[in-house]
Amino acid sequence: MSKRDYYDVLGLSRDSSAAEIKTAYRRAAQKYHPDRNDGDKESEEKFKEAKEAYEVLSDTQVRSRYDRFGHANDNHNSGHGATGGPSFDDIINAARSAFHGGVTTNIRQQVGVPIDIMLNGGSINISIMVPESTGQYGQVRLNTKSVTINIKKDTAPGSMLNETIDGNKLAFVVIPQSAKGFFAHGVDVVKKIDVSVFDAIAGTTIEFIYLDGTTLRGNVPPNTKTETPLRIAGRGLSHTMGGRGDLIVVVNHVLPKLNEEQLKLVKELAEKLK
Repeated sequence: MSKRDYYDVLGLSRDSSAAEIKTAYRRAAQKYHPDRNDGDKESEEKFKEAKEAYEVLSDTQVRSRYDRFGHANDNHNSGHGATGGPSFDDIINAARSAFHGGVTTNIRQQVGVPIDIMLNGGSINISIMVPESTGQYGQVRLNTKSVTINIKKDTAPGSMLNETIDGNKLAFVVIPQSAKGFFAHGVDVVKKIDVSVFDAIAGTTIEFIYLDGTTLRGNVPPNTKTETPLRIAGRGLSHTMGGRGDLIVVVNHVLPKLNEEQLKLVKELAEKLK
């Protein structure tokens, strides 16, 4: 199935400004966000389509390549692993730069960041491959560099971090990674909590330490089924367009180990409930 033109997706013309692109995406994201269209697959696909279009059109360099080559340039994010390897285009650009007497290049790479660091701020160490000139006939070699990247508090998924390493301008695209039993789903943070099946039936209170160090408590209503999501608004990751996602606690039923007396009581209750 062929992709729609990104400008058509957001209802824009090709001469639209950055502000118009941002406004159009915000409008589409609000309209088609999964939280507002529970279970609607069509809206979910339109939300993903709008997000993809915005990621391309909001980046000046990527937009320029898209304007020239269209969807034939859809590999703009390919070839970038979590360790930050440069793409084939990056290597070619480095070779051209070296041929003209310099090695300064613009490299766009993805980097995985644990979600607790995205929330609280901190630093990560990564190994990246940086193209360098050999000094001979424009030849380029790839050297592995170990670098430290500082992450600001409340960094949003998809944020761009700009660094200059050995004369190379690198743009790191932040990709959330799970941490301490929590994982990211878009800008939402998800935590699975084990709850005794009997507590889930009767209703109970849960308590756990969140990624920011605070202790959170919540009520599990009576007759809560396993895999039920309980949403705590505004405790997720920051969004590039403003606002925050939610913390989603997923209830997971577990069967406690019962002694003979407890088993007898369960059997008696089971008979009464038939």
